[in-house]
Amino acid sequence: MTASPAGGRPEDTGDAEAAMDALRLELAAAAEGMADVDVLRLAAQQAAVGVGGLAGLVHLAGPEENTLLLAAAAGLPARLAQAWERISRVDSPALAGADTETMARREVTWSPPPLPPERCAGFPGGWETTVGVLSVPITAGGTPVGALSVLTSRVPDAARRAFLAGLARTTSRQLLRARRWRVALAPWWQEPARPRAVQPVRLGTWAWDLATGRLDIDQVAEEVIRGAGLSPDRWASRIDAWFSRVHPDDRPAVDAEAERALETDQLYAMEYRVVGEDGRISWMEARGKGEYDKAGRLARMTGTVLDITARRSQHEWLAGLLELHPEPIDVLDADNRVAWANRASRGMAAEKGTQIVGAVPWEALPGLRGRGLPQLVDRARTAPGSLAFLEMELPAEDHGASAYYQVRAVEVGGHVAVQRADVTEQRRAERAAAERTQRVADLNAALAMALETTDVADAVTEHVLPLFGATGLVMHDQTGPGPRILGAVGYPEKFLAELKRLEHSSRPPVEITAMSAPQYVSSTEEFARRWPRLESLARLGRKQAWAVLPLLVGEQRVGSCVISWADPRPFRAEERTLLKAVATLIAQALRNARLYEQTRARAERLQRELLPGELPGLVGVTAAARYRAAAGQDVGGDWYDTVPLPGGRVLAVIGDVMGHGLEQAIIMGIIRHAVLVMATLDMPAEDIMAHLGDVAARLERRTPDAPSYATALIVLYDPTAGSCRIVNAGHPPPLILRPDGQEPPRTLDVPPSPPLGVADDAAGVPSTVTQVDVEPGSVLILYTNGLLGADATHPGPLAEAATTYAAAHPGTGGRAPDTAWLEGLCQAIVTGSPTRRDDAALLVLSADRVPAGHIAAWDLPCAAESARSARALVTDRLAGWALTSLVDPLQLIVSELIGNTVRHASGLPDQNAQNSQNDQSHPSGMVRLRLLHLETRVVCEVYDGSEATPRVRHPALTDEFGRGLQLVALSSDGWGARYTEGGKCVWARLDISPVATAP
Repeated sequence: MTASPAGGRPEDTGDAEAAMDALRLELAAAAEGMADVDVLRLAAQQAAVGVGGLAGLVHLAGPEENTLLLAAAAGLPARLAQAWERISRVDSPALAGADTETMARREVTWSPPPLPPERCAGFPGGWETTVGVLSVPITAGGTPVGALSVLTSRVPDAARRAFLAGLARTTSRQLLRARRWRVALAPWWQEPARPRAVQPVRLGTWAWDLATGRLDIDQVAEEVIRGAGLSPDRWASRIDAWFSRVHPDDRPAVDAEAERALETDQLYAMEYRVVGEDGRISWMEARGKGEYDKAGRLARMTGTVLDITARRSQHEWLAGLLELHPEPIDVLDADNRVAWANRASRGMAAEKGTQIVGAVPWEALPGLRGRGLPQLVDRARTAPGSLAFLEMELPAEDHGASAYYQVRAVEVGGHVAVQRADVTEQRRAERAAAERTQRVADLNAALAMALETTDVADAVTEHVLPLFGATGLVMHDQTGPGPRILGAVGYPEKFLAELKRLEHSSRPPVEITAMSAPQYVSSTEEFARRWPRLESLARLGRKQAWAVLPLLVGEQRVGSCVISWADPRPFRAEERTLLKAVATLIAQALRNARLYEQTRARAERLQRELLPGELPGLVGVTAAARYRAAAGQDVGGDWYDTVPLPGGRVLAVIGDVMGHGLEQAIIMGIIRHAVLVMATLDMPAEDIMAHLGDVAARLERRTPDAPSYATALIVLYDPTAGSCRIVNAGHPPPLILRPDGQEPPRTLDVPPSPPLGVADDAAGVPSTVTQVDVEPGSVLILYTNGLLGADATHPGPLAEAATTYAAAHPGTGGRAPDTAWLEGLCQAIVTGSPTRRDDAALLVLSADRVPAGHIAAWDLPCAAESARSARALVTDRLAGWALTSLVDPLQLIVSELIGNTVRHASGLPDQNAQNSQNDQSHPSGMVRLRLLHLETRVVCEVYDGSEATPRVRHPALTDEFGRGLQLVALSSDGWGARYTEGGKCVWARLDISPVATAP
């Protein structure tokens, strides 16, 4: 017999089994309003009964490839169903014909026995050899998403296969409709399985004979009824006996639903309560459908029964949970009025003197007005099933701190559930965390800007105490030979004095300074237990909690930091973590600051060694100087020097190596010392500059990646004549300030040569020399371009500063300015400099003259008899200077020098004889003898017309000559020779002792 469409009757008297199949499919198709889990459970039940199997299973595709997860089971105890919770080709390759094969082939598949051993855990012995698996795919939109399976010991025929395929199709359609009511982030067949939610059910079947009122039930239904507290023997299989156990409040609805189903030939479905013989109430779910006899008359109703007491109890528990939930929950109807409110919401409204149920929340509670709640509800209604969020701030009525609420709304079934969660503490914690993060950032920024260890201590004192709400701090630096206090705040003077005394005693407080791990002391009692020796010190500090933080960088201890509080303090885990992080920041900053101080000290020492330091005493010249490093630098390439030369002359030099830093300082040192060496050789200024060009060019070749572009200016001043020889190599020209100071400084016209090391083809070629006569009392200003600014090319601001200073400090009275006046001038010029982008050097010289009475000069014939005349002349002059004690050594010196000149050199031209055409001029020329009384020394100079350099010889004992210069060296305090324009000058110096003057 074939089955008619839903609601129809069999058209013939075909097979009863086919009619039952049709009825089961109709039951599955009528599963309207059921959730997806219920649809799957019903499919498993009907599959097991319809195929005549032992159990029905439904598996759905899991999130992993080739994996199925159990979604519903019928006919298996829970412990046996666990073996089927997960099916994978990876972990169960033996299950060749089971559900995964079914999904791949998209047709009914029979997997004969035996079953894989892993699927039979807990089953009766031998069970696996007689049971096979009949499976059919479940689809969604034509795509296989799972499998419906039956465990059976009978080989299924074509009818059983067709029934199972039809049930799978029906289930697929019902599953899609059930799915539309649900909201999730992923498709339902890809959601992670929840094994605890998938449980086999005990579904009983029943048959009600409408003519006799007999009620037949199977064994499972009998167990369900007995579990509800009813004895099947008491009703004698009568429907009236069963209906008598229905709860009086539910009986009218049960009767009405049964009559409706019979009259309309529709599915009967009802959940109701039954009262057991012991008074216990149980919930039952009954489903059924009317059946007709061969004559087409309604004969009976068959269906299923399920005990849902546990499920309904869970629902009631959930409802109670919402009622007792501490956060206000309101359910709004279509008019935005509260249809239901839990106890928290009602209580909050009662505190405001209003009733929330039946009212619009933002109208009943003034505090909710203007907070965006209507808009939130509208958003929830436009996206049913999706959460809409809002955070609102409610000011306190007593002007206290505001409260913060996070409001969530979701629309379900035409109603909107609104839940308000108090997040005040969370927001306060977030705000505190944000403030703490900002304070840490401020501390980090301050530490990053700290250059010296004292800067680190200041940054820690300023930022760490507010960060932790502390009241005291002591910080030690341990990078030196012993601990030293870098900073201390929040402690009385007596405490600090005692702490310093302990640090310098034989037993320093190593408990504080030698810790390798942080120590947290929450009270004075704990402090006394840990460090009893320091208890008296703790009392002096008047603190009650301490965090002792070692400052470590790797394994190096750089210091310690003790943070203290005025009250006892429990140190929470997050606070300890933050203290450790802060200690790490402080340690890094302290180590960097200490390295900076050490580097700066070395750089300053290098600069001191490279610069001349205190300028030497000079004849006829007073000097002052300044050096200023560029901003952010300790050394640079600008330099200056003054060198005293024989004959009272002075060599002043200033230079600038391009750039500023250690490399430039090294180049500057090399060039400066080259000047000193060549000045010692008493070379002319132009020759010195030429050799400096050679040095710079050699440095350029050695360091091609670091060009050694340099400028220099050399001034050679002779105080006996008041003249300057100036050589310039690409340097700014000097300024000269007249002695009266009434006129602005004048820039000397000194043509520059190329900078040092630039003109390779001119290396070794003497530079242009400028001769300048200087009035006594004039001030020469030598400077580098670092005093002019990055873009300035004219020394206008510098000259203006010098003019202003000279006008404000007159009083030289025509004399050369003294050192104090020159120091003030240097300070005024440096202070008025517009920028510190480059390092700068300044050298000022006040030029004076050697008095004419301290200079004596004679031109003598270049003959042997001139030695006797020279001895007489120097004796007479020394007597005039009251230096008779120098007569004997000077007579010896002048005799040897003139004798050497006559014997080994040529005389100077006799200018007087040439001018007067005197025939009695000496045929060998003249020898010029000059005697200088220069403050603390007397210098004897002999000039001749030869460029042959005298040298000391080492004669044999039998040699008659060759001992003259040895005698000069032994008799004088120094001697030497220098080239002049017409020959050379050999000189010797005698220092004047305090007893050298005549009585």
